Amino acid sequence: MIRKIKIPEQFGSLYVCPAEHRARHMQHEAAHILLRQAVQEYAQEHAISVEEERPLFAYNDYGKPSFSDYPEIHFNLSHCDGLAVCLLSAHECGVDAEMKRTIRHKVVKRVFSTDEQKLLAGAEDPDWMFTRLWTLKESYVKAIGIGIGFPMQTVSFYPEENTIHSNRKDAEFYQISLEEHVISICILK
Repeated sequence: MIRKIKIPEQFGSLYVCPAEHRARHMQHEAAHILLRQAVQEYAQEHAISVEEERPLFAYNDYGKPSFSDYPEIHFNLSHCDGLAVCLLSAHECGVDAEMKRTIRHKVVKRVFSTDEQKLLAGAEDPDWMFTRLWTLKESYVKAIGIGIGFPMQTVSFYPEENTIHSNRKDAEFYQISLEEHVISICILK
């Protein structure tokens, strides 16, 4: 059962569905089924004619997929225990979804900026803040199409209640909590 989640219009359209199975390949399959259904709804809403039920993919040098025949539709997928997520947008985009994770100190030292490390140290719930920051970083590297090979400690975030501040001026960010999951969205300007 796919659901469209309300997000600010400039980010595009966010769709989610359950991905109950713990096997990664089953979550991956759920995300791709979600993409096929969501792209038809998105195309109809935006008066884009998508002929194929399964549009063909093209891939950049780092493996980020796009639609070969529909350059005006950008998308990104994420999946984790319990959830598959699809973001469709008029802009290059990235999305990451995670269930609340236990803080991993080696990851923090390797990937988080000094300011983010201070933010984590003072957080009321460090595990939740870790998950929020991690998904923001993931959404950005997915949007730029490079992946985690990008020096992630150079991207810094400071999430507030309804605003995400970042040192990246080439992107906008949005984040929501959906039950026990965090979903972070990035679009490139």
